[in-house]
Amino acid sequence: MFSKGQAGLCLLLFIFGFSKLDAVSYEEAYELEKEAPIFAIPLYEEVVRTAPTADVRKTASSRLYFLYEKFNKYVPALQYQIRAGTLKNKKGEWSPLVRNLAEGLGVSAFSLLGILNACSKETSAWIPPEPTVNPDTGELIQPIPPEPYRILSKKENFPLVRFCYSLKMKYRDYEGWDHIFFYLFDKELITRDSALPLWVGSSIQSGKGTPYRRIFLSGRFKELSNDSKADLLFLYAKFLRHKGRFESSTRYFLMSGNYSSAKRARWETAKNLLLMDRKKEACTYVGDSFYSGDESEILLKKICQSGSGDWLTAYVPSIKILLRENPDPVFVYALEGGGREAQDFFLKQVGSKSSDKDDDGEEDSESTEILAKLVPPDSRLKFPFWDARDKEADLLVPDRAKYLCKVIRRPFFGTPSIQPQFCKEVSPGSLETLLSIVGEEEEETSFAFADPAYLPLSVKWLWKDISNGDANPEGIPAKPTKGPYAEAGPWSLEYIVYRKVLNRAYAEIRLGKDQYYVVSVKPSYVIWSKH
Repeated sequence: MFSKGQAGLCLLLFIFGFSKLDAVSYEEAYELEKEAPIFAIPLYEEVVRTAPTADVRKTASSRLYFLYEKFNKYVPALQYQIRAGTLKNKKGEWSPLVRNLAEGLGVSAFSLLGILNACSKETSAWIPPEPTVNPDTGELIQPIPPEPYRILSKKENFPLVRFCYSLKMKYRDYEGWDHIFFYLFDKELITRDSALPLWVGSSIQSGKGTPYRRIFLSGRFKELSNDSKADLLFLYAKFLRHKGRFESSTRYFLMSGNYSSAKRARWETAKNLLLMDRKKEACTYVGDSFYSGDESEILLKKICQSGSGDWLTAYVPSIKILLRENPDPVFVYALEGGGREAQDFFLKQVGSKSSDKDDDGEEDSESTEILAKLVPPDSRLKFPFWDARDKEADLLVPDRAKYLCKVIRRPFFGTPSIQPQFCKEVSPGSLETLLSIVGEEEEETSFAFADPAYLPLSVKWLWKDISNGDANPEGIPAKPTKGPYAEAGPWSLEYIVYRKVLNRAYAEIRLGKDQYYVVSVKPSYVIWSKH
């Protein structure tokens, strides 16, 4: 769903749009273009919308189209060509923009433009009527669905499903997307593997449904691909971010990169850390771009490269427009800095809805019929792929271990800060016994082992069984190729995390430099022994 090219295209859709703002002059937009061309786009768009004279609007439009092409903003560029009547040249040939984009998606230009037009409008539900009979031949005439159903019904146009999804999310036609989604799924035009991230994503964007419930169920689908696993963890991280759970969100962004789209995971990790007022740590995650021509990436790079923020003043009008269209932690940091006030401002921009509970209870108001179709009971795992409550493990703790301590985690993944008043003496046993000793009132608490001098210890995690529960033709349980159970270990235990809202323990484990996972565990299944 969210490959590099597709994610870049999807994200571009959120950039084009007009917002009510104080009057912007052509001169202001032109001056900003000299310094930061991509950030001049929102200002030129505002000039086109508000300038009192036609000549100024026309000049701004020409600058806009140049910048759209320069920064590969395909959708607004296509919309410009539609308005200008330049989709084809005098010979009747498609413009290079149309041709290149259609070829890149592997679809026809007619299908591309048809979906752009149809999915930019509200979409009503379509229930196919009964076939009619040709009075001359007696043959059945099947009803032809309206757009966008007709184009998306063709399997060769599968890439345009994601394109339509992005347009619907941009224009907030969530109900229209639901009509399209379930029509395509009922017709078996999209697979469950590709449908599940779209189902979860629309829930998060619209604020309708129960995002965690959808994520939890999707993660139980046995045949989920690594790309879809990465997408689901990425979407769960976004859900946690929108709920203000920035630490947890950061962990799941990193975890998503283990399955696919590692660059995307690192960039979103950096954004979270920036909003948490951890600029130095955030900048260590900034690497090669994932979203081509994305303003938040460009801005984050400049923030990391600049010692002061004096240069930001010229960017503020543009950033305010971008923030209204696409609430992003980097835009918030540019306007508000990091820390608690900035996080509260971000949540206000997102419009987080408190009714979306982060739990996995079985009760749900959504149609059981829909759930059964998307994740049928016979295709479900007992737990999602990030859940290890049915796995047994050993904790290999050094002999000098004496305490289990509540820790302050800063810097991210750095040495924990341990204070004696937050430590309790512990004896070997199960993780359940250890956690029962440390009673906390906080919603989420992290713990680490310490020696008699209250120094953190390196603890190893070893899985007893790394099979994924599926058997090969010989009846032998198959070993997973990716995921936290791909290797028995020993893994390095970073932290034990306890979440009060779920009454659930999590283990953060790492293998080498690249593999990092947060997995839910059953405390009584994890046995601690000294060595």
